[in-house]
Amino acid sequence: MPDKSYLSLLVIEDNPGDFELIEEFLLEQIEAPVIAHAKNYKEAKVNLAGEKMTFNVILLDLSLPDKTGTELIKDIVQQSNNVPVIVLTGYDDFAFGVKSISLGVSDYILKDELTSLTLYKTIIYSLERRKIVSSLEESEKRVRSFARQLSEVVEEERARIAREIHDEFGQQLSGIKMSLSALKKGAGTQTGMEPIIETIVNEVNHSIQSLRQISNELRPALLDKLGLQAAIEWLVTEFQKKTGIDSHFSPGGSQPAISKDVEINIFRICQEALTNITKHACATLVNVTIAGNGAMMNVKITDNGKGINAGVLRDPLSMGLLNMRERANLIGAGLHISSSADAGTMIELIVNTNGKENINS
Repeated sequence: MPDKSYLSLLVIEDNPGDFELIEEFLLEQIEAPVIAHAKNYKEAKVNLAGEKMTFNVILLDLSLPDKTGTELIKDIVQQSNNVPVIVLTGYDDFAFGVKSISLGVSDYILKDELTSLTLYKTIIYSLERRKIVSSLEESEKRVRSFARQLSEVVEEERARIAREIHDEFGQQLSGIKMSLSALKKGAGTQTGMEPIIETIVNEVNHSIQSLRQISNELRPALLDKLGLQAAIEWLVTEFQKKTGIDSHFSPGGSQPAISKDVEINIFRICQEALTNITKHACATLVNVTIAGNGAMMNVKITDNGKGINAGVLRDPLSMGLLNMRERANLIGAGLHISSSADAGTMIELIVNTNGKENINS
């Protein structure tokens, strides 16, 4: 039974006989479709750039006079504005059909097997898939937006707690230290309490250092005052002090201008990577490098440890790796992890700083 709904289709086909057959099939199954015809890539480009007509579906022949094959698919998909592209071809090449799907087309039909019902069903299925994909993409955007807001709230709370620890507890302990020093100068020498007071002062000093350490780990003051490179250099230095692992930080070039949110997430990814090295790598050498290159920033964390098991790398529930990947997604960065028992592990973060929403899109 013909579909009563409005459908606008762009048929990109240079063969007049094939176009007439496609038009006939469409009219047989769809009531009053709006059909635009482009005989070559140049005409298709004009149709897709026009503002007067929007299309529901694009039917694409792969052999046009001015462009063919993979290049044609890539250009049409890029200009389609998410409209489903269905490839029609006379070439019985299953491998290329699969490849065309990976390039972004919705479906692939051989002209020799084309019927009105096959074409109609393919169009309807493609439209339904597009609705589902659009819904999923919208849901993903909402989830990512929520995750970004949650991350910001957590970081703000970390910063608040870090300030409270540093300002309140730090000042109280400093006051106790001053009081003990005064007591030591006064009655301590007369009562024989000087060694005990000295021990307490040392413990207070140790507590002050611990509080500063906790405060910095919650939210490094260097990150807010001097920026990302200084904060990561501090992170690497502290890592070496704690673990005894030979660790090096190498800044390269000037840091591109990035938002505070991006800085925080890059810092947290480096922090997570170093924590994972401590727990699992059995490494003796760690290198962290940052290189700025125009609109791109590249961060690499490498170690000479035993590598990450392939099963762990593929495990979607591996919390450390999941945390890094999620943070990379939040800032639209690419995260690549390569690992082997012979060469250790390399974690590479590629950050686009030119305002593009996501480097992976």
